[in-house]
This record gives sequence, C-alpha cells and structure tokens, in this order.
Amino acid sequence: QGALSSALALCMALRLAGRRLGSATWGRGVSPVPPGLLRLGLSSPDLDSVVRAARSGGPSEALGWLVKHRRLERDIVQNHAAERLDACWHAVHAYIAELPGWEGQMAVWEAECARLRKEYDERRARGESQRRETEKCLVDADDALARDDGQLGGSRSELVGTPDRSEEGLGENLEALVLPLAPPKPALSAPGCYLWGEVGRGKTLLMDLFVLSLQQPCSAEQSGVVVRRAHFHDFMHGVHRRINECRHEGSRAGLFSAIAEVAEGKPAVLCFDEFQITNIADATLLVPLFSELFAQDVVIVTTSNRSPEALYQSGLNRESHLPALTGALEARLRVHHLDAPRDYREVLRESETMAGNTGEISDFMLKHAEDIESPDVRLSKAFARASKNATPDSRMLPVAWGRQVQCSAVAGGVARFTFDELCGQPLSAEDYSAMVNRAQIHTFVVSDVPRFNLKLHNEARRFTNFVDALYEHQCRLVCTSAAPVDEVLVGMDLLCSVEAQPEPPTRPEPSLRRHGDVTFAVSGASPCRPDTFATAEADAEAGTTALHLGTGSDSSESQDGIVGVMASAADSLRESGFAARRCASRLQEMGTAKYRAGHETRWLHAST
Repeated sequence: QGALSSALALCMALRLAGRRLGSATWGRGVSPVPPGLLRLGLSSPDLDSVVRAARSGGPSEALGWLVKHRRLERDIVQNHAAERLDACWHAVHAYIAELPGWEGQMAVWEAECARLRKEYDERRARGESQRRETEKCLVDADDALARDDGQLGGSRSELVGTPDRSEEGLGENLEALVLPLAPPKPALSAPGCYLWGEVGRGKTLLMDLFVLSLQQPCSAEQSGVVVRRAHFHDFMHGVHRRINECRHEGSRAGLFSAIAEVAEGKPAVLCFDEFQITNIADATLLVPLFSELFAQDVVIVTTSNRSPEALYQSGLNRESHLPALTGALEARLRVHHLDAPRDYREVLRESETMAGNTGEISDFMLKHAEDIESPDVRLSKAFARASKNATPDSRMLPVAWGRQVQCSAVAGGVARFTFDELCGQPLSAEDYSAMVNRAQIHTFVVSDVPRFNLKLHNEARRFTNFVDALYEHQCRLVCTSAAPVDEVLVGMDLLCSVEAQPEPPTRPEPSLRRHGDVTFAVSGASPCRPDTFATAEADAEAGTTALHLGTGSDSSESQDGIVGVMASAADSLRESGFAARRCASRLQEMGTAKYRAGHETRWLHAST
C-alpha cells in the first residue's frame, strides 16, 4: 500500500506538471462523426440533425430521431441501454454546472487557509523571538549576579523583569494549526456504463451516440469536458508504449504518467470499444489503472462481448487480478446486458442483397467462383479502382514498436497483400492499427483468405484483429476467399463453448542412458540431462501439461481439437471464438453500400 500511495502521489505530481503524451497515443478528441454513425451511411443533413438531437437531449434523443426517420428499427432493448447512457450524460452536465461554483468555493477556502497559515507563522515567529529575548535576559542576569557577588541585591526575576504575557502560548507551546474543511467536490451520480452483449446488437452505435452528445462546438477549455474514444486494443497499446518509454528514461512511473494524461478534463470522459482481456500483461495493469481512473472521477463507458465476471476466464493468475477489477467495474459502472434478439449487421446485409443494392463490385470475392477473369485480375482491377489508377510501388510500411513490413504494391492509400503476408506472420492488432494510422492505408486488397478451421486458430485470430482494426477506422477490405463471407469463419465458432480436457498420461518406450558408472532409463517425451536421472516411469506418472480442446467424446470431433495448449491459454482460445463471431458479423456489414458510403465520408471526402 505504501508503494502504491507513493506511485499515486507521483501520478498527481505529473498531472500538476502537465506532462502530456502525443495525441495519437490516446486519440485525444475524436472525429466529428464517430465510427458507429459513419456506418449508417447518413447524409450530411441527417448527420447534422442527429448531432443536434444528441447535444440537446442525450443519446436517447438521438436514437429516437434515427428511429423516427426510419434510419434504424425500433428496439426496446436498445432504448433501455440508451436510458442508462442518458443517466451518464445528465451526470456529466450536472458536474459541469456545479464545477464553477465549487471552484469559486475552493478559491475562497484556499485564500482563507493561506491567511490562517500566515497568521500562524507570524505568531510562531513572534513567539520564537520572545523566547530568545527572554533566554538572553536570563543569561545576562545570571552573569550580572555572578560578577557582583550579590552586591546588586534583589532576585533574578527582579533583574530580568516581568515577561510579556501578550505572547504567551507562542513558540514551542503554540497549539497546532486547525484549518477549515475543504468544500466537497461535485460527485458524479452516474460515473459510467458497461454495455455487453452478442455481436451486432448496437453497442458501438449507442456508445458513439453518447460520445456525440458530449462533443461541443467550443474548445475543451471552454466546455471543460474532454472526451476520448478509442478501441481498447489501441488504448492498451498506448499504455504499454508509455511504460516502455519511461523505462528507457530510467523511470518506473509509466503507468501513472499514462493515467495523468487520460484523466485530464473537467470531467474526463473515456469511451472504450471492445473491452477484453486476453493476456497477463493487461490483466496486471488494469486493476491499478481503473482504480486510479475511478478515484479521479473519470467517466468510463465501454462495450464488450462479455460480462465483467466472464472476463479473462481461466486466464493465467486470474484469481490474483480479476476479482478486484470485476468488483470495481460492477461497483462503479452501470452494467447493462444488451440482449437484443438479432444481429443487425446480418439483417442489413440481407436487406441490401434482396434489394439488389450490393454495389458495383463485391468486396468479398470467391477464389474459385465461375468467372472468366482470374482472381488476380479481379483484385488488380479492384486495386486500380480504389487507388484511382495511381501507379503502385513497393515500400516498407511502419507498424508498432518501430518495426516495418514489406508491401509489394501501395498507391493512393491502397495496399495489396497476400493473406500469408498479413496473417501468416507474427503481427498484432497494434501493427494493423499502425498501418492505418501511420501509413494512412484506408483500403486493403488481400488475396487467398482461407476457410478457417481449428488448425488455423493463430491465423484466424490475426485475421479477426486485422478486421477489427479496419472496422474501427472505417477502412475497406477487398479480398478473394476460399469460402463465402458467411462461412469463412464458421469453423472457429467451436472455440466459444469448448472445454479444456487434460491429455491422459502416456508411457513411452524407455531408452537406456549411461552416465559414468550409472545406467538409467529416460523417455523420448521428456528427455533429461544426465545429471537429473529422470526416468520414463516418472514421466508417465506426471503426464503432460498440454491440453486437448475438443467438443465431445466422439473421435471425429476430437480430431478437430487443438493439441498442445496450456490451461492458461484456454480463455484466449475461447476469446478467439467470440472474436470470430464478431469478425463474421463485421464482414457482413463491411460489404454493404452503407459501409462503403461511410468509408468515402471518412477517407475520401475528409478534406471537404
């Protein structure tokens, strides 16, 4: 606790010093049109109307406008979730309204405390002066009495005189300074919301309506509120990067330096999309991170596919980190399950297909479709259209942590890759986001996307991270695939409900080894060094630490499992299943005309 207090004190010092990070790390401020609204393909007049409704009446007002004008279907479950966000919206505005009065009271309180401290210091100084003067007189009197050997007559007190009682109680005997209590700071009646549910239910749209409702035409300094909206991958990448920077500077305050940045605002509002925990590094950081954000009255609104208690299930050392985080989330945020009955992305795709409104060319093309043109020719034409016939060249694209990747064809914000180049290599969600943010690639042309199965679970997870990054930034994906868009990730759905089953111990044939005068047996499954003297029998008794993930006891099912997965990685695999569901839903939407219209608004018409 002492170490944490010291670190928090350092965090506050950094905040007061105004130490800031680059805006690209946190997405300080947001695009005038958040991603969730861009995907609706609204016209400029419609967007203006939604903005006015959101700012004047909150998320429910904006949602009501979209439903009233038939831009969305009415959904009672979404209405209830919007009401939860309305409570946060009203709380922020109440906080903003009360803050100037509190700041005025604080100014008066600080002036009064300064006056009392000054008077106290002056009295203490007078008391010290009086004490020193009295001590000097006593010394002088003692010296005089000693020199005159009693000839002066009288006592010591008569020679010194009567002390000045007007300063009695000063100096060392001065009572402790008592200051008045500080005026209480305005409290947030609804400090945040945690929306969770299945994919395609409208969680991101509702959060973005909340973001839009707090964006003001005036600057943050005038309105006070500072809104930051980020995908959770991007946010945690910023935290880890700041920690790494401070470590290289010889400081251990990276986490608290990051907190100091995101906690700026009166109040600060932090919105996360796709909140999830998949590794121990994030799990260890989130408890102190969120605890301090809550302590500093940061409003947090987040979306997730999982409830708080289901986060990081079976993760490494989960019991050491998650109970505290789960308790804080449930105590601080209003947890709401958005259990709408339908995936609206799938409904949108079906409605466009029935209407024949699928666009000039499909973005998701079957590799073996009966077509006169080869897949390579079709992708080349798509590349030329997206880049407006710009001449492509080969270049290195920047990714995370100062690394680069080779791209054979880049032109006009369009890049062409093979699937293996993008997802067969060790690239992370941060790398894909860097291609968009730093290299300014808005359209990816990708060949040879496979039909995923459990043997390709690593490649599938990279693909879902890739699609998440593109979807977050309203980027376009044009690709050839071995399966239709609604089937390409079906094989990964098994991971959502799979259970871990330990492999039974085996007794491999032992082999004899000789070390000096000693002969001993070892197994091929766990070979030992001669100085350990491990035996095949010990290996068999211990079994293996690998796990088998299957869906049943049938042999045909178990063959589709994954062998060699540690128990601590089981949750990561289940998360891959949820991510695959989310990815499949997003791929459906990314092929619609509305999504492409939003892509053009975000990237091609940004300058206008």
